[in-house]
Amino acid sequence: MSAPASASKSAAVARSQSTSSRPSNRPPSSDLPHRTRSVAVRSSNTSQPPPQPQYPHSKASAYDRRPPSNHAALDNIVRRELEASNAQKMPSRREPSSERSQERPTTATRAESTRRHQRNASTQGNQRESLDTVRNNTAERPADSTQPTTAPAAPAQQPRRRTTITTPTGQWALGKTIGAGSMGKVKLAKHMETGEQVAVKIVPRVSTEEHRSGRESERADRSKEIRTAREAAIVSLTSHPYICGMRDVVRTTYHWYMLFEYVNGGQMLDYIISHGKLKEKQARKFARQIASALDYCHRNSIVHRDLKIENILISKTGDIKIIDFGLSNLFSPRSLLKTFCGSLYFAAPELLQARQYTGPEVDVWSFGIVLYVLVCGKVPFDDQSMPQLHAKIKKGVVEYPPGLTTECRHIISRMLVTDPKQRASLAEIMNHPWMNKGFSAPPGELPSA
Repeated sequence: MSAPASASKSAAVARSQSTSSRPSNRPPSSDLPHRTRSVAVRSSNTSQPPPQPQYPHSKASAYDRRPPSNHAALDNIVRRELEASNAQKMPSRREPSSERSQERPTTATRAESTRRHQRNASTQGNQRESLDTVRNNTAERPADSTQPTTAPAAPAQQPRRRTTITTPTGQWALGKTIGAGSMGKVKLAKHMETGEQVAVKIVPRVSTEEHRSGRESERADRSKEIRTAREAAIVSLTSHPYICGMRDVVRTTYHWYMLFEYVNGGQMLDYIISHGKLKEKQARKFARQIASALDYCHRNSIVHRDLKIENILISKTGDIKIIDFGLSNLFSPRSLLKTFCGSLYFAAPELLQARQYTGPEVDVWSFGIVLYVLVCGKVPFDDQSMPQLHAKIKKGVVEYPPGLTTECRHIISRMLVTDPKQRASLAEIMNHPWMNKGFSAPPGELPSA
C-alpha cells in the first residue's frame, strides 16, 4: 500500500470513496483531475445539553472548581449591592452590565474607585480577584478549603498514541501516516529488528461519530467489525503477484492493525494524473495484470466489489497491486448477493438499481471503467447533477475519443453493457484480441513483459 500524491493535469479522473450503501457523492464540477470525498449523512442532534452560563472576565468554566450551584446566588448578591452603589454615581456614562458586575460590591467608595480604573488593563485582574473574594465569602465552600480559587486546573491528559505494535512476526515501530479513508488510516511501519517496511491499515473498532445515536453507533460498529474481519480473512488467504499481500493482523480492544506489504510506487490515479492517458500498449500491460488478479479471485469465489483506479497501486518494478478488499465477499453461482456497495463512478448499473447480483459481473463492469480511464484519461460517465449521473450510468451510452483502435473500443464496449446477462464474462475479456495483442497467451499469474 502507498500514499496518494496530489497533482493536476488535464484529464478528468475522479477519486471517490467507497460506501456500503448507494453512493451519494455530488459529482465534481470541474473537468480537471479531482478527488471527491464521500459525505456522511449525519442525523440531527436534538439532545444537546443546555448552554452553561458565561461569566465575564472570569476563568473558563472548564477550569472553575467552585460549586456551580452557587453562581446564581452570588450574582444576585453582587447585582443588588452594585445597584445600590451605582445610584450615587453621575449618569454621564453608561457602562456595560458585564463590566459593572465585576466591581467589588462592599462600599460605594470601592465601587467608584473600581469604575474609574476599569479602562486600565492592569486593574482587570484585581476586579476578577474581588469578585472571587465575594463569591468565596458568600457561597458555601466545599470541605477542602485548600483548593485554589483562581488558578486553572490542569487539562486532562490525553491518552498516549500507540507507537509500536507487537505481532507474531515481531515488533513494529509505527511511523508517519501515508493514507486515510472512511474506514481508518494507513501508517508506515518498520520492523524493529530487520528494518522491513510495511503499510499498517488501522481501523477503529468503536465509532467516533458523536452525532449518531447509541443504536446507530452500535449498528455501524457491528457492520465495520464484520467488514474488517472479512477483509482480514480473505486477504490472508490470497497469494498473487498482483494483489497486495498481508503480512499479519492484530486485533486489540479498540483497533484492528492489518500489516500489508509496502508498495512504494504510488497510486495508479497519480500516475494517470501526471502522465495523462496511456498508450494502448502500456494500458494493455496493466489491463492484463488486472485481469489476472480478478481471474484468481473469481476462481477462488472472491468478488472484490470495489475495483477502481484509486485501489490500484504501482510498484517500483512497474507492476500493479490491487488493494482494499474491505467490500469483498465470497460468492456462489447458485445464490445472489444483496449488498449494494462500491464507488459511484465505477459501480455497475444493477447496483444503482438495487438489483441482486452474482458477483463477478460487477467486477467486470468496474474493470471496463478502469480500462476506459487508462486509455482516455477520464471517466466515461460524469455529470454535475447526481440524478443525471445516475441516469447516464444506467443508460450506459459511452463516447469514445478519437485515436482509439477499433479493438480497444470493442473490448470496452463488451464490458460496459448495462444488462449483466449480456455483459462479457472475464474469460471472454482475457481471450479478446486486444488483450493478447503482442502476447502468445492470455493473461496468467506470471508478470507481463
